[in-house]
Amino acid sequence: MRVMRAQMPSRRPIEVARWVGLGLVVAGVLLSVVGSGVVALLGALPIVAGGALYVVATVRWWDRAVDTALVIGARDDRSARSAGRRPTVFVTDVRSARRVALWLAAVLPALALVAGIGSWAIPALEPTSAPAIPAAAPPSTPSPTPATAAPRGARGLPVAPFTVEDGAVRIAQIDDEDAWAAVCEAAMGDSDCQAWGVASTIECDLQMTISFASTETGPVTRTQERSVRVRPGTPAYLASVAAEPWSGIEAARCQPRPEIDDHVATWFATQDYEAQPEGCWSLGCIGFDVIPERDCPAADVQYSVFDDYGRLGNPHDLVVPVELHADELVTVWAGGVESFAGDAVLTRISCPGADDDRTTSAASSRKQASGSP
Repeated sequence: MRVMRAQMPSRRPIEVARWVGLGLVVAGVLLSVVGSGVVALLGALPIVAGGALYVVATVRWWDRAVDTALVIGARDDRSARSAGRRPTVFVTDVRSARRVALWLAAVLPALALVAGIGSWAIPALEPTSAPAIPAAAPPSTPSPTPATAAPRGARGLPVAPFTVEDGAVRIAQIDDEDAWAAVCEAAMGDSDCQAWGVASTIECDLQMTISFASTETGPVTRTQERSVRVRPGTPAYLASVAAEPWSGIEAARCQPRPEIDDHVATWFATQDYEAQPEGCWSLGCIGFDVIPERDCPAADVQYSVFDDYGRLGNPHDLVVPVELHADELVTVWAGGVESFAGDAVLTRISCPGADDDRTTSAASSRKQASGSP
């Protein structure tokens, strides 16, 4: 083979093309595995292009190798036999090697394409997965008494998970950067933001009291009531926007979901996408115009998001805080809808600070919009 390769004409450009094709395949696999959303999807392009280049170059290389072997064999056959020496090149060996090489050249790009597609397609087929929330339920953390401060965490320094309902509902701070971005970047504005993930095996309206502080062990500066509707099999993520860098769960409890939700606001899809926050440029967002019926200084807007940006699970629920003033239109945004097939639906607006925990659902919003009593 070494003799044949040395005498093969114009092999260098073909070998360069093979290496370029192989490099494109490797780059495409890395994009698909490391990236997410559109980036992972685009990783298939260099895999296909590089695979085609690699296969074509391999076919040409081995065709030229067989032709070279035939020339060498015809030239050396008589002299080798008359001198009692073995032929320099066996054409049958070259042809056998060609068949194996072409088979490998066809299989390698195909396997790379399957690996690339699988890296972003498989998580989308598992809607119940929530990799950003710890899988194992830790022992329940009791609600702190006034004399005991709740454990606090900050971005990059998550607090221990908090469980309620005998471990049926698990609340944890999100530490993964991509997951944090999907939850917080479209909601935080100029403030700091912490992302919380909730996994539940029951359906209920989870009421949470979150405390904030300037330091890990300093005094509590304020508390905030939050509300999220949780359901089995669908992880929920909550953006906690605040100026303080430290926060913790003071208390949490599950309340039965009401048969009929009270009306807080009416909403519809926005047409003003130029007003989207800066975080939406990379996340991808879907906006809704909300017309509040009453004031709510800290309303919780909940979406169902059908996208796996940040590997949060497809679908997952997203809850962001919004300040509402009666009859003043405000546009709210669901972030992390990056893929071409992604979508989001506003499902609920709650006002946790209200005396009766009044909430509204998509059904009641449609009822109000249609003018039904």
